[in-house]
Amino acid sequence: MIILVVLLILACCYWGYWSAGAKRLDRATAALPCPPTLPLLGNAMLFIGNSEKIVKTLDDIAELSYKHKGAAKLWLGPKLYVAVSNAEDAKIILENCLDKDVVYRFLRPWLGHGLFVAPLNLWRTHRKVLLPVFNNKVVEDYLGVIGEQADILVERLSEQIGKGYFDILRYITACTLDIVFETAMGERMDIQHSPDTPYLRARHTVMTILNMRFFKVWLQPDCLFNLTSYAKQQSENIKLTHKFTDEVVRKRRLRYEQSKFTKTTNEISDGNLRVVLDMLFGREIEFTDEQLREHIDSITIAGNDTTALVTAYTLVLLGLHQNVQEEVFQEQLSIFGKSRRNATKEDVQNMHCLERVIKESMRLYCVVPIVARNIDRDLYLPFSGVTLPTGTSAVVGAFAVHRSKVEWGPNADEFDPNRFLPERSIGRHPAAFLPFSYGSRNCIGRNFGMIIMKSLISSIVRSYKMEALEIGPLKMELLLFPINGHQVCLTKR
Repeated sequence: MIILVVLLILACCYWGYWSAGAKRLDRATAALPCPPTLPLLGNAMLFIGNSEKIVKTLDDIAELSYKHKGAAKLWLGPKLYVAVSNAEDAKIILENCLDKDVVYRFLRPWLGHGLFVAPLNLWRTHRKVLLPVFNNKVVEDYLGVIGEQADILVERLSEQIGKGYFDILRYITACTLDIVFETAMGERMDIQHSPDTPYLRARHTVMTILNMRFFKVWLQPDCLFNLTSYAKQQSENIKLTHKFTDEVVRKRRLRYEQSKFTKTTNEISDGNLRVVLDMLFGREIEFTDEQLREHIDSITIAGNDTTALVTAYTLVLLGLHQNVQEEVFQEQLSIFGKSRRNATKEDVQNMHCLERVIKESMRLYCVVPIVARNIDRDLYLPFSGVTLPTGTSAVVGAFAVHRSKVEWGPNADEFDPNRFLPERSIGRHPAAFLPFSYGSRNCIGRNFGMIIMKSLISSIVRSYKMEALEIGPLKMELLLFPINGHQVCLTKR
């Protein structure tokens, strides 16, 4: 009872401190529709419930925004968020507001100041150093690793032949983790043969807890979160993931220091593979071991799951649309014939039909459905006709933009890869398609991700014919997942 009274007093003080500023923001955005609010909590009650309910709430907010030129507002406690679901305003926000919203601070205990969540000043300097690491030439060097792991994936999938429908995501995730660990850290984990590891269980636990903090306003203040059992659970599991990366960084650092006297930096990796971590030693910025861990964790955590999810969604959609699957298969035959060899750079570049399918999958099932940015100066949004005042947070609903009939026409909810044909893309708004965000703070690993997805899907389609169950209802756990999984059934070709 005493704790409840103390929390109530703290909440009242918190609201009183912010109320004057909140009223100013409310007046400035009075033209925008807003769901009914409650004192202190604002619209936070909308996010009570499970992860499926959160997706329903986000859909409702998108529908509300469509009624006012693609923008609406909501309050999480005294914090104002403006949700945008039109391409023009999304472009303005993502080009001009590069600082991530305060809600991303919940990722800091895990990812530190890695590129994904780094403060703006640090992001500017570190991205310049990291950008060359992800250029096409370097990424193409990883095709050997990708092909080797794709072969293992095809072999592992064979155990499901004749067993009906199964969730293919767990197989894809194990494969992409093996790829990312080897290319980013030089570590051969063999997760495809040993998928149930303490490290992976810890990752999943942390992501589940973080998802709750993003949407449950009462878990956002540290003083309240630290009173729950989730705080200890999160801390223990983050330490476990950090321990693994720290050990790898120390080992590669020692190897780099020993090699400086006899070899060049580019030669210190295993064989001819230039590992990402090794390429971060000896740069114009001398990264500390902690900074290296933060950047590598950002790559392996933020980058891997998105790539695996898009691949799984694409395979399900191919299973649901047999005519499109046949088109992709015929394209693969034209490139490889009956050969089971792995894809080369030229092969990947010639997968035009498959690329359209992947893009359409990312449009319909944008695995990072929302992007939140801090509005650090008054910003006019021309499409919705409102000025966002300093202190507001903007939420760009990529999922909503991708299904907007204004941006994509009356059949926006239908699967149609040919909408990405060059002739049908003429005149399309540049920010109508946001799977990798937009502007200078877009995804640094987008080309790497596309090469992995093309290569894996190519190997699977050449080996198996797929059928799939409908994707069904979705849930939000930092990323967008189908509640019933990615259910496919395989037949050997």
